[in-house]
This record gives sequence, C-alpha cells and structure tokens, in this order.
Amino acid sequence: IFGRSIGSGPTVDLASREKVEGCSKSPLDAAGVLLQSPIESGGRAVAPESVSGVISWVGYRLDLFRNYEKIDRITAPVAIMHGTADKVVPVQNGKNLFGMLQQQDYAPEWMEGYGHNDMPQARCFAYARKFVEHLERGQR
Repeated sequence: IFGRSIGSGPTVDLASREKVEGCSKSPLDAAGVLLQSPIESGGRAVAPESVSGVISWVGYRLDLFRNYEKIDRITAPVAIMHGTADKVVPVQNGKNLFGMLQQQDYAPEWMEGYGHNDMPQARCFAYARKFVEHLERGQR
C-alpha cells in the first residue's frame, strides 16, 4: 500500500483497519506500506512545529488525517522516505511517524537537502524496489 503526502492519510487509515467492507482480506495482512513525505496530521503538516500541537488540538474534529493516532495499529512492515528540506510537510512529520511504528525493522530514507517535490525519482524508486525485495524475502 503506497501513500504520498496527504495521500498518506487514506493509506495509513486503510493499512490500520482490520476489515474493509466488500473485501475478503484484511489490510492488516498487507505485505507492506510505503510512505513518501507522510503527514502526521493535517494540522501538524501545515503548522510550524512550535505550534503544531496546539493547531492539531484546536482543529482536532476537522482534521481527517490523524495518522499519529493510527500508525501504531499497522502490523505490516512500513518504509518511510522524506526530504529533510521539505517545507510543505516538514521531515519531522515522517520522523515522528517512524517513531510510532510497531516495527522499525526497515530503515527510513531521509533524503538530505531535498524538499517535497524535488526528491530524485531514481532514488525514490530504488528505495521502493529495495523495500519490495525485502518483503519478497519474507522478512515480515
């Protein structure tokens, strides 16, 4: 299951669910989850770190993507890549989510000096490929 930026909200939501209506398989049995520049929450992504907790609390009911409440329910391996110079979704979002994972058995890729929309495609694909190979080796 893959999600990028705000798309990490639906991805984390899906991957953390035990059941999905109309589906015979549980998302908890997914082989893996790959997140690129993920958000902790809508409020925490758009606010400076110094006030993001306050913004998140004040706008709690309006925030649809509270990944920080769900990511610890994901049982599949999770890989996270994020640019360290990301001004749209600060890298701290990705680092905080990584710290909340049940399993931290796959190293995140913090891409030094890259922002939200300029992470090198070849490097992103290589990281994704290595993650899939890791999953194929059955290291779940």
